[in-house]
Amino acid sequence: MSQPLECICFRTSIWDETLYQAWSAIVYSLVPNVEDLENQLRIFADMIEADEVLLFERATFLVICYCERRRHADINRFEKVSNIIKQFKLSCSKSTAQFQSMEVKNSKFSAFIDEFTPNTYVMVIMSDPSIRK
Repeated sequence: MSQPLECICFRTSIWDETLYQAWSAIVYSLVPNVEDLENQLRIFADMIEADEVLLFERATFLVICYCERRRHADINRFEKVSNIIKQFKLSCSKSTAQFQSMEVKNSKFSAFIDEFTPNTYVMVIMSDPSIRK
């Protein structure tokens, strides 16, 4: 029925991570030259020896693209990170503070989130917790 258009369907529920995955796939498909972006993220990740570099859309915190140099077991981590950041941003706005960046560290990793462009945030994850912003 859709010919000559190509349609992609997403099986999803509004109650679980499938909705986040579907919206991320839609955003990904709308970004021009996304392969070039991924290539540049990989070069950047290699230069700084990051485990992972992610590019988020500013308003929704949907993943635009990412580079993974070290495999992660949690396939829902992007949605979890997105939810944590959105909740933190909401808390900031309630106190009239503006969210700009975040740094999270523990004994196993360091993660940095900062503004990248007017429409995006970048997140860098490194195994070395002694790395500082």
